[in-house]
Amino acid sequence: MRYLTYLFPLVLLFVTACGGSENQNQTQESQTATNQSSDVRTINIVGVNQMKYVVKDENQQGITTGTEVGSDGMLELETISAEPGETIRIQLTTQSQMPATSMAHNFILLTLSADVDAFNSAAIKAKDNSYIPSDLTDQIIAQTDLAAGGETVKVTFTVPEETGDYPFICSFPGHYAAGMEGTLNVE
Repeated sequence: MRYLTYLFPLVLLFVTACGGSENQNQTQESQTATNQSSDVRTINIVGVNQMKYVVKDENQQGITTGTEVGSDGMLELETISAEPGETIRIQLTTQSQMPATSMAHNFILLTLSADVDAFNSAAIKAKDNSYIPSDLTDQIIAQTDLAAGGETVKVTFTVPEETGDYPFICSFPGHYAAGMEGTLNVE
C-alpha cells in the first residue's frame, strides 16, 4: 500500500505529460466554459452572406479594416495585430437567413508554413468533417466550429511566439476564394 502512495503521483504526472491534442494552445469555447480572465482580448467578428469577415466595431484593439461591406456600415476585417504569447478569443457570429447547408462560417488560423491554397482545396473535399481536412490539422493553430445564421462560435488561443503574418480563412466552400480571409500579424 505504501508503494501505491508513491506510484500514483508518478502515473498522474505521466498521463498529464503525454495526454492532450496537437493543438493544446487552443480551446473551442463552444465545448468548454468561457474563460472570463481579463488578460484575454476578444475580437468580435461577423460572417456575412457576402462571404467576408466584417466588424461592427472598428475600434476594437489591434484590428485593421478595409472597405464597407453591405449596407449595414460594417467594415471588412483585414488584419489582427497581436504580441507573441498573447491570449486572444475570436468570437464569430454568422449573420444570414440562408440555410446552414448554403451559408455557414468558421475561423481557421493557420501556421506560417501552411500552403493556404492547398489547405483550402483539401477543405472543400472534407464536407463530412465540417470542411476541416483531417490530414492537414497539423497546419491549424486555432479553429472554430461552423456557425450557421444567428449562431456564435468562439475559440481562445495563445498567439505563437514566432513573429510573422499568419493567415486565417473560412473553409466553407467558395468563401476563401471570395475573399473570406485575413492575417494575424504577430510582432
